[in-house]
Amino acid sequence: MTEIQYNFAQNHQSIGDVAHNINAIQEVRTDIDNVFTTLLTVYEGDGATALNQAHQKVSAMLDDALNDVSNTQKFAQDQQDAMQSLDRANAAAF
Repeated sequence: MTEIQYNFAQNHQSIGDVAHNINAIQEVRTDIDNVFTTLLTVYEGDGATALNQAHQKVSAMLDDALNDVSNTQKFAQDQQDAMQSLDRANAAAF
């Protein structure tokens, strides 16, 4: 029989690392927005239109990725909490 072992402290640390990295990505996203904003002051006409469209596309892709990672991180935290609760309930049964 195979045993399942949960390392709650390590799981908590990993979930915290993901949350920290989400914040770091948000900061980089702000930097990317600033680059596009600066570039838009240089371009005019079709170039500015194309650059603006690229900015919108990149922003949408980053939003989607950040939402996916944030949702996954929240789900992992919820599962960690549920597993710890189950572990406590099982331990109390002894």
